Amino acid sequence: MGIRDYLDLIRVKNCLIASLGAAIAGLIASNFNIHMLDRILLASLVVFLICGFGNVINDIYDVDIDRINKPHRPLPSGRVSLKGAKVLAWILAISGLLLSLFNWLCFIMALLNTLILYLYARLFKRDKRIGNLLVAYLTGSVFLFGGASVGNILITFILFLCAMLTTWAREIVKDFEDMEGDRKRGVISLPIRYGKGALYLALGLLTLAVILSPLPYLMGIFNYLYLPGIVLCDVLLLYSIVKLLRNPTREEAERCAREIKMIISLILIAFIVGAISG
Repeated sequence: MGIRDYLDLIRVKNCLIASLGAAIAGLIASNFNIHMLDRILLASLVVFLICGFGNVINDIYDVDIDRINKPHRPLPSGRVSLKGAKVLAWILAISGLLLSLFNWLCFIMALLNTLILYLYARLFKRDKRIGNLLVAYLTGSVFLFGGASVGNILITFILFLCAMLTTWAREIVKDFEDMEGDRKRGVISLPIRYGKGALYLALGLLTLAVILSPLPYLMGIFNYLYLPGIVLCDVLLLYSIVKLLRNPTREEAERCAREIKMIISLILIAFIVGAISG
């Protein structure tokens, strides 16, 4: 059991992306006030730790399934013991909660998200109708957390909504891809209940995100350089899901989920460009 195995367990890349989202939101909400940089960095570290907790606790409850589907992961492969994973999970959670005490609203959000991550791993992974919404909220909440860290949560609310809606749509698409496996495991999901109809909900969520996406510019949060990037992302999102609706196969769903993930990264870049130019 080495450090690399524990880093693999917490999924460092995902944690870094989440902490980057919080940092960007904090910079935007503070209008790039360098005097608030310490709070922004602290918020990013809290997000990293709580996200790491969520990933570890998720693998703990998935260890039996992962022995079949993902035997290479640290727990099923034996590279990290179950006891070691549990200790790590609670070290991450407690550290994140203690560091979040610099701001009472950040502490409340960190505590809420820690609870949601635990309940998701323990209870709601087999009911993806609820689980997907929780994942979408958790993804979008990093922007709220960044705004809260500098005392300006309202300015990041639109970013939260756009991120949440886009992530929710992607989770539904992923469930469409995983229908066969989910049926065998007794998992409940929207695609299992409604088939292709669930993809129309995903389209609706993406359409709502697209409608909301110009608001940061219209509200004066971002400058005009934000618009070309976000319009391109909006077009790509809608094209990707419409293409899936025309050919609703597992392969197309895998392609669509992969493309939405890539487009979310581009949206993050559009946020950065719009904020810096603002």
